[in-house]
Amino acid sequence: MNTLFINVGLGSISLFLLATIVVAEESRIYQTDSTGNVQYHKPSVVVQDNGRIIETDPYGSKQHHKQQYQMKGDRIYQTDKFGNIQYHKPHGVIKK
Repeated sequence: MNTLFINVGLGSISLFLLATIVVAEESRIYQTDSTGNVQYHKPSVVVQDNGRIIETDPYGSKQHHKQQYQMKGDRIYQTDKFGNIQYHKPHGVIKK
């Protein structure tokens, strides 16, 4: 599993920032504090190899009942707990 450390709070993670991650298998994004220390005791995000983005608890359990996202082409869509894309909800665009 690839591990990424990004210096932003989970609540303020930008969809555009998540879209820049190169997904090889399953990458985990941890929160950090203002000095760059990884906050392992706080929730993190997992980016799966199929582009699905799922929040996890501090123990690594996926929180399927929380909001999820799916990277598809140059866009990031909100999905339901089953992974179905919600096209009627706002989505982000990946700019390169």
